[in-house]
Amino acid sequence: MNLLGLVVEYNPFHNGHKYHLEKSKELTKATHTVAIMSGSFLQRGEPALFDKYTRAEMAVKNGVDLVIELPTLYSCQSAEIFSHGAIATLNSLNCVNSICFGSEEGNVEILHTIAEILVKEPQTFKCTLRKYLNEGLVFPIARSKALYDYISSNNLLNLSENELQKVLNSSNNILGIEYIKSLIKLDSSIKPYTITRIASEYNSKDINSNICSATAIRNSLKDNNDLQLIENVVPSHTFDEIKNKINDNFSPVFDNDFYNILSSTIIRDFDNLCDYFEVNEGIENKIYSNIFTSKNLEELINSTKSKRYTMTKIKRTLNNILLGIKREDVIKVKDLPQIPYIRVLAFNNKGREIIKTIKNSSDIEIITKFSKISHIDNSLFDTLIKYDLKASNMYNLIYYKNNRHLLKGPMDYYLSPKYLP
Repeated sequence: MNLLGLVVEYNPFHNGHKYHLEKSKELTKATHTVAIMSGSFLQRGEPALFDKYTRAEMAVKNGVDLVIELPTLYSCQSAEIFSHGAIATLNSLNCVNSICFGSEEGNVEILHTIAEILVKEPQTFKCTLRKYLNEGLVFPIARSKALYDYISSNNLLNLSENELQKVLNSSNNILGIEYIKSLIKLDSSIKPYTITRIASEYNSKDINSNICSATAIRNSLKDNNDLQLIENVVPSHTFDEIKNKINDNFSPVFDNDFYNILSSTIIRDFDNLCDYFEVNEGIENKIYSNIFTSKNLEELINSTKSKRYTMTKIKRTLNNILLGIKREDVIKVKDLPQIPYIRVLAFNNKGREIIKTIKNSSDIEIITKFSKISHIDNSLFDTLIKYDLKASNMYNLIYYKNNRHLLKGPMDYYLSPKYLP
């Protein structure tokens, strides 16, 4: 078995994902694939369009063999924490041969060289970084300049300073560097590969070809009732699944759907907001004062953002408040060398083979039925799993708003992984 690992959100699975999956298999000569996928809430601090089981089913129907949920404490945090959780999960399986991710750079050696410097922090690099920080440069610029000085003085890469800055400022390059950093820190045998992203920027809002960003698809679903607008940019399995869900009265979920719950939480918990992860530097005061005058989430974010607080930082901060994610719990798990469990969301016959291999290669707990978790005596497991359950419950309050008769309780206890032979 040559097992390829992927780190995904599939929100939703579109033609660009299909291209990446097929090219990744080709590049790595993989016989089997496992995807670590965010569950109910995603890395930029927003909810998924559709529930995790539906998105996992889309993935398997489109060629992934096994989909495993990334624990919530990792799934909606910064690139560093998100990437570590995903890589630690793949590494904990003890049978993954490679990982392939999309990047703007497309050259894994460049990303690997940068990652290695950032992990090992050679003394000359640290001294140069300190010098630039002492000159008053903000950290990202100081780090970029220190990296360039170190790389050029050691003849490591043939990049200009502007080219290096472009690499460091591109969304998928940032994630790729963090994936490789985690592989290095964990001394993992998983080999990294990358494929150049094509046709559309990560945050592009336009649908102008058969491959576009997930952002453009989400915006189209949010702003238009005409599903035909996205038919040419997603595989037929994805389109049919989205159409079926909407016909069954499961509407796509967007961040503003949680605004009333979030507002109440901010007002009720104001005295304790500092307990939540990323609530620091006085941002809680700004959020609290703005909640009274903001009509929706967009207004709250726009009135709170500044040079100090970027939009993404605010979204993740608000998401941490919404889900009650405590600072102490993130600190507890953010550098875990091994994840104590995996939650299977969907699989096919090859996925069954992967699960069997995992059982033989690793002692990791494999959760297929949530009702069987009570026997697990592990404090880190308890810390991680409670947020998975909380996130699902919070998400389902909105997702099932038109189908309350189907909401039996905490749905993680009632839903099983999707088997697609």
